Amino acid sequence: MIEETLSSAAAQQFYDRLGAGHDRAEFYEARAKQRGLELLAARPGQRILNVGVGTGKEHLQIQAAAAPNGQALGLDLSPVMLRLAHQRTGAPLCRANARFLPYPAASFDALFSSYMLDLIPVRLLPAFLAEFWRALKPGGRLVLVSLTEGVNLPSRALVGLWKTAYAISPTACGGCRPLQLAGMVAAAGFSHIDRDVIVQMAFPSEVISARR
Repeated sequence: MIEETLSSAAAQQFYDRLGAGHDRAEFYEARAKQRGLELLAARPGQRILNVGVGTGKEHLQIQAAAAPNGQALGLDLSPVMLRLAHQRTGAPLCRANARFLPYPAASFDALFSSYMLDLIPVRLLPAFLAEFWRALKPGGRLVLVSLTEGVNLPSRALVGLWKTAYAISPTACGGCRPLQLAGMVAAAGFSHIDRDVIVQMAFPSEVISARR
């Protein structure tokens, strides 16, 4: 597993520059995100947190599922992403570092985060997962989506090329590198852990669901 990645400041700058172009990642991320939303199983009346809201495409679906009397909150480090997401959803959003979630303990019925933890240095991942645990209510559902290791010949080949490019320039890869999070999620205290790997255009993503 690649230990280091971009600094928070460098990641923010990259995604600020990327802006609405981030939606082009749907070409290889859409199926994994959709599976994550299915596992999230958001329902009316729930309070749900989206960590790393991006341009707000998934948040729009979460918001609709929690309506009419629920609440979908989102956060991101990138002011540009927050602006785009707010334009798309009108939802309450905030700029924050997910290592220090600005919410009381046991605030949420569910937490969704897609392609955010693969931007975080490995040494810090336990702290992020501990924050996710803290923010969820007992029994609350966690769903994570991230780039992962390949599982067939095309996806292994693509990840091999990705790692080569990453070694030359992490910024060229948006700071994302493959993770395998199930063991860390278990170590953080979560249970009922399920892991799917979805390959779209040879791009492998892991989708993890768990309970607090």
